[in-house]
Amino acid sequence: MPRTRKKTKAAAPAPKAKAKAPVAQTERRVVKRRGRRRGLLTGLGSHEHERDILDQYLHEVSKTPLLTQKEEIALARKVRAGDQEAMQELVKRNLRFVISVAKKYQNRGLPLTDLIGEGNVGLLTAARKFDPDQGVKFISYAVWWIRQAILAALARQGRTVRVPLNRTADLSRIVRTAEYLRQTLRREPTPEEIADATKLSLEVVQSLAALNTGDVRLDAPLDPDGDRSLIERFIAEDLPDTEDQAMDRFLSDEIEQALNTLQRRDAKVLRLYFGLDGGREHTLEEIGGMLGVTRERVRQLRDRALKRLRDGDVGKALASFAA
Repeated sequence: MPRTRKKTKAAAPAPKAKAKAPVAQTERRVVKRRGRRRGLLTGLGSHEHERDILDQYLHEVSKTPLLTQKEEIALARKVRAGDQEAMQELVKRNLRFVISVAKKYQNRGLPLTDLIGEGNVGLLTAARKFDPDQGVKFISYAVWWIRQAILAALARQGRTVRVPLNRTADLSRIVRTAEYLRQTLRREPTPEEIADATKLSLEVVQSLAALNTGDVRLDAPLDPDGDRSLIERFIAEDLPDTEDQAMDRFLSDEIEQALNTLQRRDAKVLRLYFGLDGGREHTLEEIGGMLGVTRERVRQLRDRALKRLRDGDVGKALASFAA
């Protein structure tokens, strides 16, 4: 018995060692560890331990710098040539976006750790299929695969509800509209708001709203031939640019964090010059008039601020997404 206890303690440092493992293996182990731990961590503090692991994971992912556009294209081309290290790097540099997407599907039957794990599987799929010569940013392409993996996992874990074929179009409208309202309102829309936007009755919306709790089986065929599933239809018919809106909000947070590291006046110059506060872009002359300095001085302040951002942690990311 003492010997068994000793072995258990010796295994405790294992999570730290896993941080150096290949990224594809590491992410699966970290975010899916909950299932393997379930029988072991039934005592006091198991939930705190799980939160600690998630917090540590989120912290590590947030420290990973994003790729510039050139770096992304170069890595993606190596991936298409079969370079596994390049695939691990491409996935690693985009893990934070999986977290951003996964958080939208919390409280639907799966813990955040599992949602992130499923999203990472979708990210891996996207990395394998991505063609950098199509003129699309990797994350814009990958968001579809991330969401598909998460939605399929939610469908698998929920009880199966058969949707009548004559209601699939209504269900698709409800899902797409709910996603659009979620992006616009930045909160979960009410059934009344969805009903108003879709011009469907509140009764119909509520009867089909099981989708929002993971109760509808998204991977079930839409027709007897089984050619297309609900999830494929939702993805194919989703409202345009919703993933871009989500990424824009995410990057806005990154930019805001970067601006907060600058001197107040330098940050104000950039906000005005690029119209970052929701207003229009201002000329150097206009900014000079507001600050009581010359056009040349404003240009110097702008260049100084941009240099400091480039030298910071998010500089490359900002340059990449501005391209």
